Amino acid sequence: MKMSAAITTVRGIRLVVAFPHPSYVRPGVGDVLLARLTPHFPALPIMLVSAKSTNAQAYATFETDALLAALDLADLVLERIDLDLLPEVEVKPPF
Repeated sequence: MKMSAAITTVRGIRLVVAFPHPSYVRPGVGDVLLARLTPHFPALPIMLVSAKSTNAQAYATFETDALLAALDLADLVLERIDLDLLPEVEVKPPF
């Protein structure tokens, strides 16, 4: 499964905004998708967004209304995430 995602800051909160198929932006299947995304973005909250032309919807394990209203979807720098691949692990030097 592939989808677009971006790391951004909204209202002083650094988070991941992911854009799956709209059927995933709801409880149940959204929770499964959030669990699959977490290894790709450790330690960051993740919000699933379905950006429709008339009405954007969001789902996360936290309150999304205020963050979604403040989010500028046009300014996001998206990257493509393949959930079927293992996440890239950043290796820090031992010093």
